[in-house]
Amino acid sequence: MIHVIKTKSINDYVEKNQNSGKALWAWLSIIKSSQWQKPQDIVETFGAKAVDILPAWKNIVPQRAVIDIKGNHIRVIVKYQFHNRLKQARIYIKWIGTHAEYDKLCRYKWSIRG
Repeated sequence: MIHVIKTKSINDYVEKNQNSGKALWAWLSIIKSSQWQKPQDIVETFGAKAVDILPAWKNIVPQRAVIDIKGNHIRVIVKYQFHNRLKQARIYIKWIGTHAEYDKLCRYKWSIRG
């Protein structure tokens, strides 16, 4: 079972971008019915072209993934945790935006890491 933290982020995004609602709610439904135990399970759920598992950066950035939604028009950054003992995974929705907004975010983050 996947426990999704901060679904309010989806509500807030859909409120401002109503044409994204159907895709985001379908995505959330898929997640909630999934059984993830490792990062590769995220990739297998959505496909290798739709998921980027981000490496930790200097042990500062936690385990995160970028997932493409709605034909790569929307990107969601999630933090994930696997709790094998509890047989549960958690994802925290950290950011939602368009592909163009994601590209800007990446350019900014890399420029400050420099």
